[in-house]
Amino acid sequence: MIKHSTTITVIGFLLLMIGIVTLFLNMVGVDLIFLDWLYRMNVGLSFAVRLGMVLIGIVMIYVAQTDWDREEA
Repeated sequence: MIKHSTTITVIGFLLLMIGIVTLFLNMVGVDLIFLDWLYRMNVGLSFAVRLGMVLIGIVMIYVAQTDWDREEA
């Protein structure tokens, strides 16, 4: 396994949860204060960044939880 797999998993979960929460909150018109800079961007770019947070979070969780020593080539 990766040396810091727990840390990568936690960061991945945080990115995933923040991304999902911001996607749903934006649908009802609520903004998180620490992502205010993101909401001032172009709508398409803002959506792409939030969707990217979700996708990168999923990839980070998958990579951190994969046991690369047991994978067959």
